[in-house]
Order: sequence, then structure tokens, then C-alpha cells
Amino acid sequence: MIQKGDRSKLDAEILKQLLKLLPEDQEINSLKSYKEEKSQLANADQFYLHLLEVPSYQLRIECMLICEETKILLECLWPKAQAIRTACESILTSHRLPVFCQLILKVGNFLNYGRHTGDAGGFKISALLKLTETKANQNNITLLHHILEEVEKTHRDLLQLPRDLDVVSKAAGIHIDAMQAEAGANLKKLLEIEKRLFLSTCDLKIQHGKSVQVGNGSLNASKDLQKEFATIEKKKEELADYLCEDQKKLSLEDVFSTMKTFREIFLKTLQENQERKEQAAKSEKRKKQFKEEDAKRLKGEYGECSTFNNSVFISKSFVN
Repeated sequence: MIQKGDRSKLDAEILKQLLKLLPEDQEINSLKSYKEEKSQLANADQFYLHLLEVPSYQLRIECMLICEETKILLECLWPKAQAIRTACESILTSHRLPVFCQLILKVGNFLNYGRHTGDAGGFKISALLKLTETKANQNNITLLHHILEEVEKTHRDLLQLPRDLDVVSKAAGIHIDAMQAEAGANLKKLLEIEKRLFLSTCDLKIQHGKSVQVGNGSLNASKDLQKEFATIEKKKEELADYLCEDQKKLSLEDVFSTMKTFREIFLKTLQENQERKEQAAKSEKRKKQFKEEDAKRLKGEYGECSTFNNSVFISKSFVN
């Protein structure tokens, strides 16, 4: 399997262990000088003898391992990279987010009228999380509750804003720097293996050259991921300009985390508003029922009094 480069039954862990257990020079010399019946050797030593018959066995194993590790790594990193890029694009293309932010800005300027912050031209995106800090006289009623009540009346399309931020929420918690470092270290290993293959025998180049160059666990696939990272970097710069942030200081992790938290409090506040409306409707219904019951009871009492008086009048008439 090693000579043929067959990885179907040799996963990354097996190949790693195999590299760790390769015989050292002294062991190799001892095995080569062994003249007795080979069948008398231990199984491990017999395996090593077969392995020594394979030309450049260590490089072959290393080629198989790096291809297997690269395949696993790319399967893990590609979806994350695509999630980050899609999240950036979602923020940049959402038509609801800037409209909602404009509404918040108007409300903020109105509340701060006459102060130095009462004529602001914008605000940091992290300020969205402070909408629940400003509270009304009523218990647990925040500025966001009132804003969403107004949105429900006059800007109903903005109630769909959480949909725009759904993919952003899914990208929260993904660390792009760690991904790039891991992918970069793996690419370096691939390039080193490529150089060693270039200096190796023709049969080794033919057998492993293609698997190292193309395929799911290869140099080309790794370079494609680097291109995706470059695209993400451009999206990050666009996002920094869009949010009026410093390109060098903007953290995608912070932006995605802020958007995720904001989406959650938006939905929570919306649900609380709905529950308060339902409770108010039930309370109004109960009040109406109590009024109707009181009216019926009062009507019944007056009706009984009238009947009693009529009976007394009739009795007196007969007596007289």
C-alpha cells in the first residue's frame, strides 16, 4: 500500500504513528545484516524488512500524510471561510440594516436634543447593543421595545431584519486569524514536500506528484483557499469603510458577535412586545366581561325589587 501510495486504508492517524515508528539507522543496519531465517524475527522486524524494500519509503509516507492532512484541513476550513465571506456580503447588501440604523439615529438625536450628542451624524455598530440599556418608567420596558412598536406600525419590513443577520450569526465565533495561520503552516509543508519530490526519482514524482499538486488534498486546493482568504480581506476593508471603522482595527469576530447578540435581543424584544399585547388584550377582555357581569347582576337586583313591590301592591289591593 505504501509503495502504491494507496491511502484508502491508511488514515492520517495511522500514517502519523507509522512515521513515529520508523526504524532508526542502527536498527536498519542490524536488520540488513541479519542472515538467519527471517520468519524467526518478530512481526515488527519482519514489517521493517518489507518496508526497507520500498524505495524512499519515508518520503512516500510523508506525501501520503500531508495529502491526507490537507484534505481533512480543507474540509474543515472551506465552509468556515465561505461563512465569513457570506456574512460580510450579507451586512453589505442588507437594505434593512441601514434603514433601521437611520431610525435609531433619529430617535437618539431626538432624545439627546440640546446636548452635544443631539446632532450626531452616525454611531458605532456596537451601540445597537445599548438600546436595551435605556429603560422607561415601566418595569423591563426599554427603548428597543418602543422602537419595535413603532417599527411594527410604520416600518413593518424592518421586522424581517433578523433574517438578514441570520448568516452573520452563524459566522460568529469563527476566528479567521487562526484559520489563516493553520492553512499557511500546512501550505508551507506542502511546498517543502513538492521540493523534495522534485529532487526524487521519476517513479516517485509520477506516483505522488499529481496527488500533491491537484485534488482535494493538494497544493492547488490550498492555494484556492488562500485566494478565498484574500477575498475575505477585501470584504473586510469594504465593511470597515461601510461601518466607518478603521480598516486596520476592525475585527470581523467583534462585528459578527455584535450582530449575533443584536439579532437575539431584537427577536427577544419582539416576542416580549407580542406577549405584552396579548396580555393587554386578555386584560381588556376580562374587564369587559366583569362590566357585563356587573351590569347583569345590577339589572337582576333591580328586577327582583320591582317584582317584590308589585306583589305587595297586589296583596294590599285584595285585602282592601
